[in-house]
Amino acid sequence: MEWQDFIIQFEQSLKKKRRSISTCIAYVKDIKQLALYFESKKLFNPKSISYLDLKAYIEFITEQGQFSPKTISRKINSLRTFFKFLLSIDCITNNPCLIIKHPLVETSVPRTLTISEYRAVRDCARTNRKIYTMIELLLQTGIRIGELSRLKRHDFYKDKEGKYFLHIMSFSTIPTREVELNPVIAICLHDYLKLVHNIENNMRKYMFFTKTGRLVLIRNIRTAINRIFHKAGVTNATINDLRNTFIIFQLENGMRIEKVAELVGHKKTTTTQRYMQYVTNSNKKSTLKITPL
Repeated sequence: MEWQDFIIQFEQSLKKKRRSISTCIAYVKDIKQLALYFESKKLFNPKSISYLDLKAYIEFITEQGQFSPKTISRKINSLRTFFKFLLSIDCITNNPCLIIKHPLVETSVPRTLTISEYRAVRDCARTNRKIYTMIELLLQTGIRIGELSRLKRHDFYKDKEGKYFLHIMSFSTIPTREVELNPVIAICLHDYLKLVHNIENNMRKYMFFTKTGRLVLIRNIRTAINRIFHKAGVTNATINDLRNTFIIFQLENGMRIEKVAELVGHKKTTTTQRYMQYVTNSNKKSTLKITPL
């Protein structure tokens, strides 16, 4: 087999593992770029690629100056995933990517919304109940945009003790988790679902759906919320900043790092730990029950 055959199998493997659409597109694009480079070097089969070959490739794309260190780091992740796949199907016996080093990437300070910015965003979104509920969910739970997109109606439920929860199903390497909801978002979700209750059954599978009943795509959610940011006069903000706001707010209010990691789905508490350097006041009382942003 040659590059194209392996790339097709690689893409199928990514989809089988339920990697996100954006990850599949990015990784496959990176490997196609890799293949073009090596085909120009008369290396038509990934079996013949060595560590030195890959090192030369990384040096080549770095010297081109077209990609940021962050993008190059992503491409290295793509390479590692691809050669790990080749190893899994016994195409190669050694992974030449294991000692490829990532470039140094400057860590940017997480952007969080101020109270005035959050209020402005809420006010601008009130006329669209669906977008308003999406924003509240992201701010009040810290879930990822992909998790928001995949939510189904039955993922919102009340337990025997009367507490409300959101079921986040497993996806790719992210495990299933149950997120307890504070009264603010529980009421917001209840009102939203009551509003869409009379819509045809085949259009009620997903919590947030299009006119045809399909789930709302991540890129469409991002576009809609970016419009709200613009309308509210909130500059230099991205949808992930809503998640940052939740994480840092909870840490500032004294919630344990382990609990925050559990709520937002961090696989390692060290990921959550990194946010502590941006916490300005960790002496406040934990407010899991209500998030008064």
